[in-house]
Amino acid sequence: MTNKVIQFSIQASGIIGNFLDENLLWLRIVSFIISGLLLWGIIYCILGSSYLKTKTDQWMDFLGVGDVGRRRQLRGWRQIKKRLKTDEMTNWKLAIAEADKILDEIFKMSGLRGETTEDRFKQVAPTQLSNIEEIMQAHKLRDRVMREPDFVISQEEAGAAIAIYQKAFKKLGLLD
Repeated sequence: MTNKVIQFSIQASGIIGNFLDENLLWLRIVSFIISGLLLWGIIYCILGSSYLKTKTDQWMDFLGVGDVGRRRQLRGWRQIKKRLKTDEMTNWKLAIAEADKILDEIFKMSGLRGETTEDRFKQVAPTQLSNIEEIMQAHKLRDRVMREPDFVISQEEAGAAIAIYQKAFKKLGLLD
């Protein structure tokens, strides 16, 4: 019995060895192509996601180089403008929500306390931000958009709300 197993192993290794000898070049070419495609896929996914930007920001923040918070918010503002230019209502709603979130982050970084965004808005004096009443109206629109999934908003309404946030960002020095 053991003899048969050894003979079978020798025959199998001979068959596999012959196959590899005859096709080694093709196997190398195919594996090289597959490896290249997988490497391209990894690079594409890394560059397509915000992973690389996030890691760069984390390192720059750790090293104390540049104003990472401002850069992150400017990147967010560009994303908002891009969403507003589309023809999809979902993107307009997201643009309003993101603009409100950026403004809230600015308020948090400036030391305003409160559990909710409304609490922080109440602490802002009209002398600090002249359009605070408009901002509160835009925030109410944002709340309605987020709480009512079937709420319909036009591109003009979304653009008007974003213009209010843009004015606030300019007053706060985020935008030029």
